[in-house]
Amino acid sequence: MKVLLCKFCDYACRVDGGKGSLIGMFDTIGGAKFPLRHPTFFVCVEFEFDSFEAGQQAEVRMVLIDEDGKDLMGVQGSFRVPKSPDGRPVTLFETFRVDGLTFPRPGRYRLDVLYNEEPVAEARLTLIEGPPPGPVPPQS
Repeated sequence: MKVLLCKFCDYACRVDGGKGSLIGMFDTIGGAKFPLRHPTFFVCVEFEFDSFEAGQQAEVRMVLIDEDGKDLMGVQGSFRVPKSPDGRPVTLFETFRVDGLTFPRPGRYRLDVLYNEEPVAEARLTLIEGPPPGPVPPQS
């Protein structure tokens, strides 16, 4: 198993028969004051399983930690790896909604993705005081 994608975004869903849709991907959140309560965001992960893994039980856990190693939130799930209809690797797109998470202070946060308790991926999230960085204006 490997992780093909791990992102924070404003919204995520499945469309047209299961295709993943991510809207507003980000890696930085700005806030006027801390602690900062973020209303809603999504964690999106795309897993890929080789055909020989079909039928195996998969335990997935994700933990968001701060710079001191303190857990801010965690989510876990268990599922059986589906069989590939044609022998190719199987991909699963999963979204996890996070509501009302409070970030205690600005800094760097890390989302660890664990598969059967082994780390397989991570995503970084930076919290800053002030607005998040925007697009660079064109130079004239």
